[in-house]
Amino acid sequence: MQQNVFIVEKDSINLNLTKEENILIERNYLVNFMRMCADNFDIRKEKLYIPDGCEKYGFAEGKHNIGQMMRFFADMLED
Repeated sequence: MQQNVFIVEKDSINLNLTKEENILIERNYLVNFMRMCADNFDIRKEKLYIPDGCEKYGFAEGKHNIGQMMRFFADMLED
């Protein structure tokens, strides 16, 4: 059985946790990483083109700022 160790802030945690607790920790890492990337100057100035037909996935066609999208997704994952 593999044991995972994650670094959370200053503490090391042995993850003998429930699946839900593991998902929460992983989601928090993802949220923090997305926010860090969204604040990167090079990423903030990049655009992503979403083609027609992606409305079924909830995305509007057009060019969108990657940094803003990452921050939006981070906010959505956090709630």
